[in-house]
Amino acid sequence: MAATLYKSDRWLDKSTPSFIPRFLEHDEATLKAFGKEASREARAIYHTAQQLGGEKTNAKLTRIDAHINAFAKEIPESKLPQKVISREGAPPYDFTPHNFADFPSAIISERFAACLMELEPEKHQLSPLVVVDEKGDVVGQAYFWWPMVILDAIDLNSTRIVFMKKADPENSTLMLEPGDGNAVKKDVIKGHLAWADARFRSNIFISDAFLEILSSRQIDDFSTRFTLKEV
Repeated sequence: MAATLYKSDRWLDKSTPSFIPRFLEHDEATLKAFGKEASREARAIYHTAQQLGGEKTNAKLTRIDAHINAFAKEIPESKLPQKVISREGAPPYDFTPHNFADFPSAIISERFAACLMELEPEKHQLSPLVVVDEKGDVVGQAYFWWPMVILDAIDLNSTRIVFMKKADPENSTLMLEPGDGNAVKKDVIKGHLAWADARFRSNIFISDAFLEILSSRQIDDFSTRFTLKEV
């Protein structure tokens, strides 16, 4: 089984402050510029592979493959944020999505980051963040999480998916619909605890094994949105 991560349900509780993050304008712009540059690189990889000198050179390389090649890498350290503002002054949850590009990223707690560093140290870029309130007072510490493992893992025979390009599913991203019927390919996710998917790019995925590890360590200040069986 695999699941997609989502923010803590505590943000729904209006009686207490919520962790609603905001990066500094310069940092947000820098991250978005990195995302746009990687998108351009993906398009160039695809077009170069499809036609070089007027002849098809690698017709099997898809747009999905090209995006994996362009995005599955570290963000230059100079482009990473060092501070995040908590709009309501609350400390960070264990997981809060904060996407700036075609693929997902997140703000995670120190204990969540420590778990990733211990179990999958080479697969994720984790950069420390100081969390401050609107006045600039420190309210916590966190990490910016950029998964560098990007898989094409969703089973395209799933019954609760919608292709964004129905006429060209091989090159298409997709949306997941709630309910049973969606699956990930067991042989593709084997050996991975957390990853991004090249077709469904709005959420980070984790394995059931990692979910159990997090639960056993009481790292549970997050929710899950979609659950997918393994086939």
